[in-house]
Amino acid sequence: MARLYRPTIPLEVKCRVALRQLGEMWPDSLLSEYGRRRQYGALLNIMLGKLANLLGCYSTDLRLDHDPALVNRKRYVRNGKVFYVPDANDAEYLIYREKLDHDIKTRVRGDGAQLSDLAIVRKRKRKERKAKAPKRKWPSRPFRSQVFGGGAKKHLRVPSGRLQRQN
Repeated sequence: MARLYRPTIPLEVKCRVALRQLGEMWPDSLLSEYGRRRQYGALLNIMLGKLANLLGCYSTDLRLDHDPALVNRKRYVRNGKVFYVPDANDAEYLIYREKLDHDIKTRVRGDGAQLSDLAIVRKRKRKERKAKAPKRKWPSRPFRSQVFGGGAKKHLRVPSGRLQRQN
C-alpha cells in the first residue's frame, strides 16, 4: 500500500491548536502580534510548555494528532494534488496528545470506547470487500426421494376414485 500523503502543518496552525487547547479566548490577536515579528516558533514553544505542564508531561512528549485520522477522511485528487475533507491542516481537527496517548488512539483503542484509527480502516476495507463480492444464490436442495432413490412414495388419484401407487 502506498504511503498516505501528509501535508506539512504550518507553525501558525500548530500555534492555533495549542491556543485552542489552552482555552485562549482571542487567539487571533496573539497570533497577529507574533506573526508580525515572525516568531511563531517562540510562541509555539511557550504554548507547548504550558500545555505539557497541564497534561503532566514534557513538551517533547507532545504529538499533534489528526482527529479523525487522515486515513479515515474522505480524500480526492485534483490536478495531481491530494485534498482531504475536512482539510488536513484545519486547526479544529488537530489536537496535541501525549506520545503514549497518541499511540493508543492510533493502534489500540480510540477515545473512550471507540475503535482505534487502524481498526476503523480495517472495518471499512472489510465492508468494501463484502460490497464488491458477487451475491451467490443458495443452491436448492434436491428432494429426499431424488437423493436416496425412493424415499416417500407418491400417490395419484385415478378418475375411478381409488388411489394408485406411482413408481
